[in-house]
Amino acid sequence: MSRDPEPSRRYHFGDGTGAGVLLGMSMRQAAPLVLGVVWLTLGFMVGLVVIGMIGPVLGAIASFGRWKRAPLHEVAIPGATLLSDRLRGRDTWTRRSLLSAGEAPVPGELPKPMLGLELLEESIAWAPGDRFAAVVLDQRAGTVSMVLRVEGAGFPVASPAEQDGYVASWGSALAPLARAHSPIARMTWQDWAHPAGVADHRRFLASVSSTSSHGAASDDYEQLLLEQAPFSIEHEVLLTLTVELRRVRKRRGADHRRTAIDALVDETKQFCLRLESAGFVAGAPLSCSDLSSSLRRRCDPLRDERVPVDRQSLATAAGMAGVEWGPMAVSSDWFDIRVDGCAHRSYRIATWPMLPVGADWMGPLLTLDDTTKTVTVVLEPVPLGQAAQDANRQMTSLEADQMQKERHGFRLTARERRRHDDVETRERELAEGHPLFRHVGLVTVSARDLEALEDAAARVEQAAAQSLLDLRPLAGRQGDGWVASLPLGRSVRKGGWR
Repeated sequence: MSRDPEPSRRYHFGDGTGAGVLLGMSMRQAAPLVLGVVWLTLGFMVGLVVIGMIGPVLGAIASFGRWKRAPLHEVAIPGATLLSDRLRGRDTWTRRSLLSAGEAPVPGELPKPMLGLELLEESIAWAPGDRFAAVVLDQRAGTVSMVLRVEGAGFPVASPAEQDGYVASWGSALAPLARAHSPIARMTWQDWAHPAGVADHRRFLASVSSTSSHGAASDDYEQLLLEQAPFSIEHEVLLTLTVELRRVRKRRGADHRRTAIDALVDETKQFCLRLESAGFVAGAPLSCSDLSSSLRRRCDPLRDERVPVDRQSLATAAGMAGVEWGPMAVSSDWFDIRVDGCAHRSYRIATWPMLPVGADWMGPLLTLDDTTKTVTVVLEPVPLGQAAQDANRQMTSLEADQMQKERHGFRLTARERRRHDDVETRERELAEGHPLFRHVGLVTVSARDLEALEDAAARVEQAAAQSLLDLRPLAGRQGDGWVASLPLGRSVRKGGWR
């Protein structure tokens, strides 16, 4: 008697919208209304009723108005910054030439979205051979980061039960990051996909055709290449571990930065061992040369054909790789940003799947062909004690918000009831010992020009919809979104996209 296969697991995502502070509105949306009411009250007190009425009107516009398809209360500050840079002629940044007369190259010269980042080199004893790893120092955020290249073992073609096993193993590797007093602030997972073409296969065909008389076989192989060329996609998966300096206890007489880098190297080693035990292939941390090459490819994917040349560039051979690891030119706009020879558009994942999904639910987005894109997921570990307090605080806020709505005659929506159930489920899972990771998702699309970018962005939005994801462009914050698509550890900004 044949045995029925075990049904695959279904995974649930909680509602990412937080509880409102006033009738379901966030603090940023409610603040203009409150200020408008205060202004109106002051107007009544001094007898200037007409002037006092201006406050609520402007507050309503700021809270509920939209500008270029984006809520005004979300884009007012970044939009004003972008307009200010444009009026002062600072919306376009270009690097000074290495051959400019009378001007020496400035090491670490970077555009505005990347200011504060510095590339260091660190020797790691546990990697095979004499290995030097790149460490990204973020002076603004007070963090140090290290990047790993990771490969799976055929997840897309595995059975549902095997995929569930991979997901469970991945969770086991991540769980220790959420322990109490962990120095790890976040772990960033990035999948960079780029059409690879069939140039290598054509070179192979040319090499065998010169010594072989199998013309029919060569014609069949050529036809196969023509059919498969649009579907030949190269994927590069990078994991970035980030340590905050303030989380690392400073040793007496030791440099704080040195202590943080040592903690980062140790955490990276342990994480690599857990990944290997979970069935993943984790390489040694990227060197400065490898990281610089990866950064340049993501800034301008059209130079992909010249990557072997770039890795042996004159600046690299002269030991000046730190000068050339950033872009050459950056120009920001409302819905896109041009970096070197490519245009980029970044989205945030505003809504995760509301329905239960399988382990391969992200397949339509990740396997989209003929498009260059970067899918970024930032995981921020939360210790169990803090997670329990946050869940209790959120439950109290939800219940207070519901009581306030009922008192004023407003009905509770189905989404609000589900949010209440999600918090209860989270409290139960925390009580059972499951770790919590806050997460934010970003998708960055790249193309050769703005017209091609529009077409590629439309295809990515459709693929994301098939994965039950709702993408929203980062209006006025494309510079931040582009930097988040790079393996630099600067992926989450306080008070930003979550």
